[in-house]
Amino acid sequence: MEVASINLKSSTADCEEHPKIEWNAFDLNIQYKNWSNENVTLKFFDVPHFKFVSSDESIVSTLSDNLVYEVKNSDLVASLIKCGEINDNEQFKHWFIGFNGIGSFVEVVFKGFDEK
Repeated sequence: MEVASINLKSSTADCEEHPKIEWNAFDLNIQYKNWSNENVTLKFFDVPHFKFVSSDESIVSTLSDNLVYEVKNSDLVASLIKCGEINDNEQFKHWFIGFNGIGSFVEVVFKGFDEK
């Protein structure tokens, strides 16, 4: 799996509270307090897939759980295209968002993103 790290406005490392996740009408919101106790919301739009992944699982075992990564040439995105869940021309992205405070990642496939 080829990945590249992504720099968000506010780090997910050492978040002060467990992230709160809400999925509604294919939009995913992840809310947390960052290391300086500021509220942060990551908004993902048109989300056909997301899940929690323990940092011990083999798919992420070589990744640092205090960073965010984009998967390049994603097998998961290819699989979603093959089964007809998404179209090839839609430019979906595949990220792993690490939360070292809970030792987990949120894996998400999405079309749009905003951070507040």
